[in-house]
Amino acid sequence: MGGFTSIVPMAASVLQTGQRISANQSNAQARINQGEAARQAELAELEARQREDAAKREEDLRRRQATARARQGASGLMAGGSGSASAVLAGFEKAARQDADMDADAANRKRARINQQAAWREKSLLRSVEDDTVARLNAWFSKRDGWG
Repeated sequence: MGGFTSIVPMAASVLQTGQRISANQSNAQARINQGEAARQAELAELEARQREDAAKREEDLRRRQATARARQGASGLMAGGSGSASAVLAGFEKAARQDADMDADAANRKRARINQQAAWREKSLLRSVEDDTVARLNAWFSKRDGWG
């Protein structure tokens, strides 16, 4: 009967330690899922802002071109020339393309930063869960072996 009584506390201790480790890992997975949801939300917000900016840029370009064409039409009737107006329109288009390219580059950098930060947070969380698991197992073995 003495052998049975010594194994029961040890089995209970193993079960309790396992439950704590499992609960900690479940909590960590929930936090990872929350982090992923936050990352997806940030990326969606960035995408929406980028589409909105592109639409504003396109509308601004149309407005500027219409104004330039109207001015060219009024002055062209008097002067009979159209070369400079087409250069101005091409300049507007080039400036709009450059703005769009700069915006896309900035969005790509921000996207990379968001993804990098999310990966770092997940790695850090997993590392802390691993450290906690190792610490709990070491404590259990120390207790079992009479060292703690």
